[in-house]
Amino acid sequence: MKNLLSIFLFLNLATIAFSEETKLLLEEKFDAPLSKKDWFWGLGTWTAKDGVLRGFESGPRRHGPVKLRNFSFKDGQVEYEFRITGKAAFAGIMFNGSQERGHIVHLVVAKDQVRILAHPRKSVNVDLLKQDHKITIGVWHQVHVIIKGQEITAIIDGEKFTASAPCIAEEKQNFGLGGDSGGPDGEKAGALEFRNLKIRALK
Repeated sequence: MKNLLSIFLFLNLATIAFSEETKLLLEEKFDAPLSKKDWFWGLGTWTAKDGVLRGFESGPRRHGPVKLRNFSFKDGQVEYEFRITGKAAFAGIMFNGSQERGHIVHLVVAKDQVRILAHPRKSVNVDLLKQDHKITIGVWHQVHVIIKGQEITAIIDGEKFTASAPCIAEEKQNFGLGGDSGGPDGEKAGALEFRNLKIRALK
């Protein structure tokens, strides 16, 4: 009886710890068209189907695909997987303030490098980190971003990258997924794909 009670208490405490550690604030399954209310602006062509958000450059404007989603937070954990196909050069996630404020911090994962950029003011870019890191074309890569106060940590396929800047502590009103999909030839040039996107509260 004593052993059974001990096991029950252990399992109960483990369940509480797990629920606190994984408090889910947002989950995107990408199994249906994107909500026009939540995903409010973008460049390029984007489709959500079978659990994958796929984007590629299209239209007359020479700019890589990007898609923005409303979600307000200051500190949190963002998880997702991505892959790039064809001639695509990089994929990333950006965290933004209001339209007047613009970008706050930006994680870029290229074929051979990771960059973290801060934006202390609108249209101002500051490289916080540039570090060699290779990814494989056509393979899914795991990303876990932790934002706490002035610090951002990105864990990419198990390798950790950390940077800090005062602006990182600002309120984020939305985030965007995007990158360089390979050029103006559309989907045949290359594409960016994202899946399993979740935002959790900090532990």
